[in-house]
Amino acid sequence: MDDRIDALLADIEAADTAAQAHVRRGEFSEEVTGQAAERTLLERMRGALGSTVQATLPGRDVTGTVCFLGRDIIVLAGVEVSVIAIRAVRGFRLIARVHRFDAGGLERLGLGSALRRWSAAYEEVSIDVADSAGSIRGRCVLVASDYVEIAGRIIPFAAINAVHARTNPFG
Repeated sequence: MDDRIDALLADIEAADTAAQAHVRRGEFSEEVTGQAAERTLLERMRGALGSTVQATLPGRDVTGTVCFLGRDIIVLAGVEVSVIAIRAVRGFRLIARVHRFDAGGLERLGLGSALRRWSAAYEEVSIDVADSAGSIRGRCVLVASDYVEIAGRIIPFAAINAVHARTNPFG
């Protein structure tokens, strides 16, 4: 009979321990939810540096390792290096849930910086333009403060979804 009482007391104690753990998990979940409301996409992308990400753009997906985060751009290195305008991204797929708050020293560099570096290196690039089915391929003739001239066309930075090349302009 003592064995049954000991077993009953052990069962009651285990149920109480489980209930307390459940309450703690609930409190933790509420705290995490509250903190998540203060986090930004930029902080999440900083936390993804060095990990594989899939970016969904209009008309194509780009997969690669996040190797640079700049002003309004994310750089993915895969088969080719892609400088992607964050405003053009329709979604990200990534495993990491880490957020980093400290900005990198070069985070002020943007699309113009990448295009100027590729132009100086005489690198051929492929530009995905918003609302356009194909890409524009060639070497940048002129990179101004808010547009690029390539293959006889002038393209405003605001119309560029992504630029692809063989080399990393920030690497």
